Amino acid sequence: MIFYINKQAVEIKTRFDNAPLTSPNEACAAMGMLYKIYGLPVPEKKDMVSQMKEDFHAAVKDLPVPSEFAAKIISLLDAYYKDDPVTEEIYELLKYSYEEQK
Repeated sequence: MIFYINKQAVEIKTRFDNAPLTSPNEACAAMGMLYKIYGLPVPEKKDMVSQMKEDFHAAVKDLPVPSEFAAKIISLLDAYYKDDPVTEEIYELLKYSYEEQK
């Protein structure tokens, strides 16, 4: 898997109104980006994307949304409805997206 492409896809989709996340790769890349934007540590790996999303929302529930960019990524992530497994490779993508997020 080419990690950069998944992170870039999320970045590009933030610029459009109707460009949903289409894979667990993009969902986990989005989470990695968000954890970094919020200044949180890399999250623990869970078995399913839905569990990772729940953990993210629990971690930020009392925090203000730091930017319009973050708000758009959250919106994309919340609209992702598939409950896919988080493989080791996808978790590595999440960590890559975290490290590469400015």
